[in-house]
Amino acid sequence: MRGADVVKNLYDAYAKRDIEGALVDCADDVVFRWIADPVQSRYAGVARGKQEFLARLVALDSDFEYRRFIPVEIIDGGDKVAAQVEIHLTSRTTGDEFVLRTADFWTVRDGKIIELVEYYDTALAASVI
Repeated sequence: MRGADVVKNLYDAYAKRDIEGALVDCADDVVFRWIADPVQSRYAGVARGKQEFLARLVALDSDFEYRRFIPVEIIDGGDKVAAQVEIHLTSRTTGDEFVLRTADFWTVRDGKIIELVEYYDTALAASVI
């Protein structure tokens, strides 16, 4: 399976809020790097391994209601995949609705996701928590 297909499968499951299903094609030692200012985002940093990655995603669900999750573009570079994602969210704390765009950079090896590096607007996210 192509790297872009593996990433698309993850996005499809995640859009349906099947968080555990989204991680099926992740390696057990997957690394997820949130490139963000830790002052503005408690999610900044690195999650190592499927369980830590899952815990971070579940924590996000406790802070935000995901109204829509749209992979706007997926660029297939073989085992390197890039994507723009548009996420329509509601803060569970404030009730504020907003749209967050992310830039995701994936590494896929032997059909398994081994790394995700994600960039997003931390100031926007911090302003609605």
